[in-house]
Amino acid sequence: MCAIFGSPHATMVEILYDANKERGNFASSIVQLTEYEQHVIKKEGDIDFEKTKLDKKNNYYLGHVQAPTSAQRKWHYDTSHPFETMSWMVFHNGVITNEESIRNRHLSHVLNPVDSALIVNLIQQHMERDESKKPNPIKYIKKALEDLEGSFALSIVDCDTNELYLARVGSALHYNNVGCFSTMPGNNYKEVPEGTILRLNRKTGKFNKVGSFKYTSPFLFI
Repeated sequence: MCAIFGSPHATMVEILYDANKERGNFASSIVQLTEYEQHVIKKEGDIDFEKTKLDKKNNYYLGHVQAPTSAQRKWHYDTSHPFETMSWMVFHNGVITNEESIRNRHLSHVLNPVDSALIVNLIQQHMERDESKKPNPIKYIKKALEDLEGSFALSIVDCDTNELYLARVGSALHYNNVGCFSTMPGNNYKEVPEGTILRLNRKTGKFNKVGSFKYTSPFLFI
């Protein structure tokens, strides 16, 4: 099991970390977003926020807690969330069931054994293949998600702009009206609709629907 979560406030992301860490303490990570930069913290086991201080002046904070996976039983920085390319960053909770097919058809060059690494590389690939002159991040995300089978709850960062997106199929994911999201539900949280792409509006602090994608919903992956 894994969990993802985020908040525009450092104190709240620490609370969300505690609420979600029961889903796995094999590895933990926090990403702090400035206007255009991403500062990544990855650790084996738990994060002690008395020793690992977050900069409370950052714009947003994302996190992930992870149980060991069948693909990776020993902790390593490169096989822990988030997974990154030149332009994208992805946190994932779930299981991609067509991993082998995606590797064979699209991403044979991606050697990382964790299925989550394929998601961020799919988005990057769709972006690089776009011949239009105007970038369309929502289109790249949509195409990548429609390549996937299985269950996923995702927080996705466009590293060129630090725009934050959420999407899910099967796996649990909840959000509220003050810019927070979490695998574990809480007061005033509602579920992200399957097949919907949400983007955080940095002016209002709310998640808004900006797109949709085709999917086949599996059983709810807990």
